[in-house]
Amino acid sequence: MDAQTILTLLKFAIPVVLVLAAYNLYLVFKLKNVDLFASWDRNKVNGLLMIVFVTFGTIATIWGTRLYSDQYILINNPASNHGVDIDSMFYVTAIVTGIGCLLTNWVLFYFAYKYSGKEGKKAVYYPENNKLEIAWTVIPAIAVTLLILSGMNTWWKITGDAPEDRIELELTGKQFSWDIRYPGIDNKFGVVTWDSINDGASNSYGYHFASDKNGQDDFNPQEIYVPVNKPVKVLIRARDVLHSATMPHFRMKMDAVPGMTTSFWFTPIITTDSMRKVRNNPKFVYELACQEVCGGGHWNMRRVIHVVTQAEYDKWVKEQKPTYLAWKEANAPKVETPAVPASDTTKVAQPATPAQPAIPAPAKAEVKKDVAAPAKEAPKAAEPVKKTPSAKGGKVNP
Repeated sequence: MDAQTILTLLKFAIPVVLVLAAYNLYLVFKLKNVDLFASWDRNKVNGLLMIVFVTFGTIATIWGTRLYSDQYILINNPASNHGVDIDSMFYVTAIVTGIGCLLTNWVLFYFAYKYSGKEGKKAVYYPENNKLEIAWTVIPAIAVTLLILSGMNTWWKITGDAPEDRIELELTGKQFSWDIRYPGIDNKFGVVTWDSINDGASNSYGYHFASDKNGQDDFNPQEIYVPVNKPVKVLIRARDVLHSATMPHFRMKMDAVPGMTTSFWFTPIITTDSMRKVRNNPKFVYELACQEVCGGGHWNMRRVIHVVTQAEYDKWVKEQKPTYLAWKEANAPKVETPAVPASDTTKVAQPATPAQPAIPAPAKAEVKKDVAAPAKEAPKAAEPVKKTPSAKGGKVNP
């Protein structure tokens, strides 16, 4: 066990031991019929403890927020134009609600101390106060209305019409990954339908390649690339269940709903390389995640987002291979080399015989022409000597 583990255990063990020791000491005095708190005004003590509690809680909240502020995504370096607006709303909401929370809780705990019970003291019956009721109803209503109107204005910007010079990409959530689609060099998405999805034939998006030319230059990368300082519109769909496309560093989030297309747009304002320098983290990357608990593999729904310069983005687009080419290759008919029939193999060469040498089959006509002349002399060379028996003695005369 290392030293750090021991220190961690001691942090939890020491308070427990002190509490047990104090309780045992109290039991000892109780057995001797000695009440250590007989002279205490318990109501006053409880009131003081409430003041201590609210003071300690306020200090701990402020200290913890400052201590871990560098690890909070939502209060550091928004990476999009809308992210700046959303962070501004966050700060305003936090300040308004924080002040309201501190005031109401401090008043609550102070009243518990100030009006703690005393012997012979009777509580005042105070059933209603119309002016007070109106005040604490109208003031919060006005504050909440202003916050809602500010949020609606930002929401309309995010989900409204994107600028004309935007780029577009599409995300389709499925268990358990994101499919990414870009429209290619023609900036037009191809037609896709669910009944055309075929994962085994390199068409997991449901393209109609044969009849739709707009889809023949669409490509489906594994990572997202977007250019800095240029509007990006994101179309969002779901293939099976509810998902939620979330880009926390850009403050963007939208549910992916089966059967419909949702969208948002934003303008990235900090490149990945610049953000690495800002955070002093050379391994930093922007991320796309799913913020809807969509099943057992929900944790695996992650894609990396790269914010690059316009030149780097254009170069990346040119290097992408259209999905149509992979589909065409996967669905191309296989060409098989025909087998040579057994009857044709006999025509390649004729076997040699004792009386006639082998003559190649393709040269039949030519052989016939060349052999015709020497054929007359051949019998002379091969003609056997005729042997005739004589009448006398049966000897053979040459």
